[in-house]
Amino acid sequence: MCKSLFAFDISASPNPEVIKINSILDIVTKVEDYYLKGYIVGAIHPVIQPVGQQNHLPASYLYRVVLSRLKLSTKHSTAPSGQRRPRLVIEECPLTFETQTNDVAKELIEKINGGAKRGMKFVGFISQHCPPLKFCNGTNHDGDTESALHVRHSSEENCKIWNEGTLSGQSSESGIEEELHHESGQCQMERDGSPSFSKSRKGEDNKLYTVFNDFEDESTCWTYQEGILSMKVTRKGSVVSTLDADWLELTTFYYKQGLSLIDSFVCWETSKGDHLPKSLEGFFIYEEEGSGVPGFSRKGNDAIVVEQWTVIEGCEIKTDYGPLLHTLAEFGWLLTSVLPTPILRHDSEGNLATKQVVFLQRPVMWNSAAQTPEVSKIDAL
Repeated sequence: MCKSLFAFDISASPNPEVIKINSILDIVTKVEDYYLKGYIVGAIHPVIQPVGQQNHLPASYLYRVVLSRLKLSTKHSTAPSGQRRPRLVIEECPLTFETQTNDVAKELIEKINGGAKRGMKFVGFISQHCPPLKFCNGTNHDGDTESALHVRHSSEENCKIWNEGTLSGQSSESGIEEELHHESGQCQMERDGSPSFSKSRKGEDNKLYTVFNDFEDESTCWTYQEGILSMKVTRKGSVVSTLDADWLELTTFYYKQGLSLIDSFVCWETSKGDHLPKSLEGFFIYEEEGSGVPGFSRKGNDAIVVEQWTVIEGCEIKTDYGPLLHTLAEFGWLLTSVLPTPILRHDSEGNLATKQVVFLQRPVMWNSAAQTPEVSKIDAL
């Protein structure tokens, strides 16, 4: 299995290795050449899951896209010319933020299964929040329309400040949280005196998208269902600073049934006046292939869950799960989902780091000694 990882940015990052986009929708055209070579998108997610004033971190506008394809010989570097190639489809998914979790799950699963009936294989949900016109780092841009030069300048200033400035030398989440709270007050004052910055972003700036691989083959059968996702959390202020979940207990039942974990949905934001709960509820989205097909038999999946720290140096992803994917791919492991979190800290070099939960699986390898799927958890830094 060959894999390629790409970083996309909607805030005019100065990093030349990051692909610039104006919207999540632009990713479709950016990966089109890779689809012609037989690659497909296997996972797509924000590098960090920004909550509240984390929206102003440069890394909150970075997205990771993972493409994969089966290894081909040098004589067959592209797919056969007569074979129908899939295409990437990204659709906006209107959703009411005030809806309860159970209603959200039902609504989203219906949307996914509607796409599956049209021959589309679900990749995941991804949210996009637009860069603010005024950054809370002392840089002030007036007017309704900014030039590309201004946007680029503000992005560079953000990178410099968050990597070398006010947080220099701090290695704990508390320092980050204190700075975010300080900025929160400034931003609220700048927004026409609005007492609720987060509320305006939810309604105006946040968009949710559904990502599919369209095989244009209605005879292919995929169905999707939800599964429980529950985490214990601790907070510093209103932002989650640690989480604890028994990933194996939550997922093993579904892996044994031969289902694939494709994505997850968690509402990290707390409602105004909320009592800051010590747990978060969401749901996993599982895929069943071949449902209703005569003679099709499912077997279980082995799985690996990795809690990974991704390190960001300025506006560049310094280390993440990429090397792990390439190593495990040689043994048949396939990345199926990444759960980004709002948990932040600084490493020993002062770089920003965020926790991600990475899910991989492969078909169960049956033998006389083990007749049940194996699920493992790894902690990585």
